[in-house]
Formats: sequence, C-alpha cells, structure tokens
Amino acid sequence: MRHLSARYGMVFFLGFLINFPGVAQTTETTENDSLVDGDSLAYERQYDAREVDPAERTDVIFPLERVVENRAFDVGEKLTFKVRYGFVKAGTAVMHVKEKVKINDTAEAYHIVTTAKSARFFDPFYKVRDQVESYVDTRSFFSWRYHKRLREGGYKFDLKVDYQQPYGYAEVEKIRYHSDEDKGIRSQNSFFIEIPEYVMDVLASFYYTRTQNLRVGEPVYMTNHDNKKIYNLEVVVEKKEIVEVEAGKFLCTKIEPRLKGDAIFQQKGRMWIWVTDDERKMPVQIQSKIKVGSIFIELTDYEGLNGPLAAKIRK
Repeated sequence: MRHLSARYGMVFFLGFLINFPGVAQTTETTENDSLVDGDSLAYERQYDAREVDPAERTDVIFPLERVVENRAFDVGEKLTFKVRYGFVKAGTAVMHVKEKVKINDTAEAYHIVTTAKSARFFDPFYKVRDQVESYVDTRSFFSWRYHKRLREGGYKFDLKVDYQQPYGYAEVEKIRYHSDEDKGIRSQNSFFIEIPEYVMDVLASFYYTRTQNLRVGEPVYMTNHDNKKIYNLEVVVEKKEIVEVEAGKFLCTKIEPRLKGDAIFQQKGRMWIWVTDDERKMPVQIQSKIKVGSIFIELTDYEGLNGPLAAKIRK
C-alpha cells in the first residue's frame, strides 16, 4: 500500500513536486565529496547528507550572491489541474504562488503552496488530501523552508525542513501519525544535516526550472534535497510540441526530469512535463508511465499570470 501511496502521490503532485525524490530514497547511496566542476551546482551522484551540530555552524560559509532572473511567475499565479487515468478523473491539483514573505528580517521568499485531492469517486477506496509548501528565495532561488503534509489512505506523514542556507545546514523533522489521527503521533524524530550551496526542495526546483531558458538539447541542472538525501536533478529539454487541454491549445516545450547518474528513476517509470514555450513556462500537461498505462495531469484553469501567454494558440 505504501508503494501505491508513493506512486499516487507522485502523479498527483505534478511529477516531481512531492514523491519524485522518494524514489531515490529507496536506493543505496555512496558518499561524494566533489562537485562535477567548478561552476556546477550539481553533485555527481546522490548521497546521504552528513549530520552536523548547529552549534558549530555559527559562521557564514555561503555568501549566496547569485541572482536568478524570474519572468515566469509572480504572486497570485494559480494553476488548476485534473488528474486522470484513461478516461477516469482521479482527482485535482492546484499550484498557487500565494504571497511574498520576509525571512529572518533580511531576505524575501515566495510562499508557494500546492494541494492535491482525490475525486469523490475514489475517496472511499483511497482518499488523498496532500499539501506541500515551499518558501523560495526571490533573489537567489534556493529553499528557506519546506513542509510536506501527506494524507493518503491510512498513511499520514509530515516532513518539515528549515534551511539555514548561509550556514550550510538544515533542520529536518519527520512525523508519522497513526492512521486514525485522533490517536496522535506514531513516531517522530528530528536531526540537522549539512547542505550544499543553493540547495532546493522538489517544489522549488520545479519553479526554478521555469525561470531558466529552456533550449532543446541543453539540460538544466540543480541540487535537490529530500529527507536525508542530496542529489543531482537533471531536466532534459526534449522538443517542441503542440498540446491541447481543457485550458486551451499551447505551443509547449517537452521536458523530462531525471536523477543524474542513477538508473532507479528509469526503472520506476518515466515522466514528461509540457510547459508553455514562452516566458511563463506554465505547466500544461504531465504524463507519468506506470506498469499498466499512463496517468495524465492536465491544466484546466489558470489565473494571476505574470504576463501574456504568447504560446497560447488562438482560434
């Protein structure tokens, strides 16, 4: 059932927004000490983050000086999707850039919230009510905070991460609840881990991808964190295609997220995301291949965009 939960949560949250890194958690890891090259933020392979004592991390080690230009989205953007398996509507998902907030009185962050819920038809069999929140630095585009709240059938789990990016560490808290939440917490633990510069949670990484100039044949790399894992995410830019969904007809760029240097993702199934071929890079459709058939996530409505949709094909 947990395997089903991981797959269901993954497709609900638009491919790699929630459980894509969870695939990596099932693999054995090896330590890695070096970056791919002097300019790359990406590690050669995934590895277990080293636990650290925050009392020993009082000096700033990362100046965090990079500037990421964002023309793709702004506060107020809200995207609504339907999730279907074949002709059956399985549920809905919403991605919302809710607000900008102050962090530590010095930085500013986008507060991004995604939610997913199963359709009423599925609730008696497998009820899903998931929410993920990310606080992403508006200037340098790294994670400040991350909260994943999964409610999938009898599986109830919270993951909270507080990133102390300038000091190179993060506090991670994991809470597992009884299937009947009235019975309270089943298990809970917290720890501090070492993080590399500009590390991102999975939700932040998707929005970061949208800020990049997506050219066919030129991958986008970033360093991701989930639980105790640090890993290199490679986003392959495949080709241009026209995609028609309930929200309209769009010229899109087709991309595929991959774990660089790790074959487990291909073993578990592939996933493609179509984003508009313009400055918005708005997600329009996602396809996730499973053992039997495919699951599609399709845009049904959008509001609060940061500008016009040049990629929308007018009738």
